[in-house]
Amino acid sequence: MGKLKLRIFTLIFFISSVFFISNAQDVNALSCAESGGPQEQLEIYDGAVYGEVKQVKVDLKQEGFTGTKEKISYILVEVERSWDTEVDSQLIIATNFTWGFDFKEGNKYLIYFSELDGELSSSPCSLTIEMNNLNQATELFGEGFPPKQQVNVEHKMWFMFEQDIDLFIVGRICGDLYLLHESKKEKAQSIIWLR
Repeated sequence: MGKLKLRIFTLIFFISSVFFISNAQDVNALSCAESGGPQEQLEIYDGAVYGEVKQVKVDLKQEGFTGTKEKISYILVEVERSWDTEVDSQLIIATNFTWGFDFKEGNKYLIYFSELDGELSSSPCSLTIEMNNLNQATELFGEGFPPKQQVNVEHKMWFMFEQDIDLFIVGRICGDLYLLHESKKEKAQSIIWLR
């Protein structure tokens, strides 16, 4: 029994050490070229939307199991109007956690976005404008497009976590295996006593 506990604790310590050592942080610098006013920005990016930010969540993205970790902010936007690209009534847009715009839930913004591999993102270098009403945006760009279809993508925000849960999962599995082993051992001892 003592050797098994020592092995399990050694395994947990080893796995924990690997995670802590592999969590080195990268340093990023931001350099934005002068990109002009609202009209010029619309030519640079894939499109722009005006709408209310319903949720702001931070998610920890990681390449592979031990790859570089990066925090990304995601905003859920209830779209009222779009320009250059027709979009659905709700969008999730990724923003840079460190350099991105500080979006507030309940406020309305004009947000420029780009699409890459099916994910929409707002560059920290894009011009994001907080606006009180749609008229301000339509004065800049014209009528634009209403949402092409009503959707609800709020459920996609549920599984975004700022914390790294990999270590918790590994610890839980090790703990469950230990408990399973102990219960089998107790069951075996009780069978021996019955004989």
